[in-house]
Amino acid sequence: MSREELRNTAGVLGSRILVCHQGALGDLIVTLPAIKALRDALKPARLEMMGHPWTLALVSGHPYADAVMDINRADMAPLFQDHASLPAAIKGYLGQFDVAFCFARSETLAHNLCRAGISQTFTLPSFPDKRMHMIDHHLLSLKALGIAASPTPLMIFPPKGSQEEAKAFFLRKGWDLDAIVALHPGAGSRKKAWPASRFAALARALARQSRKILIIQGPADEAIVGEVLKGLVGIPYLLVRDTPITELAALLSLASLFIGNDSGVSHLAAALKRPIITLFGPTDPVCWAPRNERAFWLQGRAACAPCERERQHSCQQQQCLDSIEVEHVIAFLAEKGMILNTAPLPYERPIAIENHVHHAGEKGHSLPLP
Repeated sequence: MSREELRNTAGVLGSRILVCHQGALGDLIVTLPAIKALRDALKPARLEMMGHPWTLALVSGHPYADAVMDINRADMAPLFQDHASLPAAIKGYLGQFDVAFCFARSETLAHNLCRAGISQTFTLPSFPDKRMHMIDHHLLSLKALGIAASPTPLMIFPPKGSQEEAKAFFLRKGWDLDAIVALHPGAGSRKKAWPASRFAALARALARQSRKILIIQGPADEAIVGEVLKGLVGIPYLLVRDTPITELAALLSLASLFIGNDSGVSHLAAALKRPIITLFGPTDPVCWAPRNERAFWLQGRAACAPCERERQHSCQQQQCLDSIEVEHVIAFLAEKGMILNTAPLPYERPIAIENHVHHAGEKGHSLPLP
């Protein structure tokens, strides 16, 4: 379908677009270039997003969504049920949109959006059929609909007021704003998380370089963060716990360095243009590495990594993550100029830094197999 056919069929140009996205934080962030491409190519009078408010708060406003809609409301439930009666208020509201784009394969949702009065609904596959970065996958899905766009820099802008509050928070603590290192030890699955003892050892090493250590704890991170904190006795740090997403974005926007696992928070740090190192184990950095010009990833050595999702669930020991030593991360930070030198740090044994690779703009590093 060409862009003109899409316009003629759905009446898109100058009209109203609904974008549906039910994914978690990282899944949402990797769709943002595609959502911006929709806006730039079709120039709707209004673009709204339907999804989880705790993530969509990041994209409410320019350049993404004019408004956001909570998909968890009770009156939204019939949209996900076959043959359900749709509330009149929902039909009245959704019927104002000319076209919907759903970033998920939900035929029930697509069908019910049409029943609500949206003339055209397009479902876009959540995952690619071949190995490629998720951002490229979403842009190719739009291209298949005749909406071609050049990738634009992925950016998130914290509310100005939140950023000023974050700055005041750090200054009240007496922190140097040029020395903040944010660490996020958690991940959507513990099997994607680097060992807590190594996060603690890394934090202690960085603190000895006068870095200020900010520990991020999300709703599912209590256990692993608790283990990290046991290793930080005697050094100063700040813990931010279950922070609303816009406030977390404001805090991260002031960090001089971010280190985390394959998680949505790492994607958030990258979208805020922070220098970051993401530690990968079973998941594939070619598909999921956070993107910006200062975003790097480090993947541990294991013959089976990356592995299929089913294998991740059954894996009893994450050799891929266990093989990333603290000294590997320190050496990588030094190589990338993110720390001045390794002299004040422990783990001074030299290691080989090999196989530096590039994939579609993102920079990476894979430790060699034994």
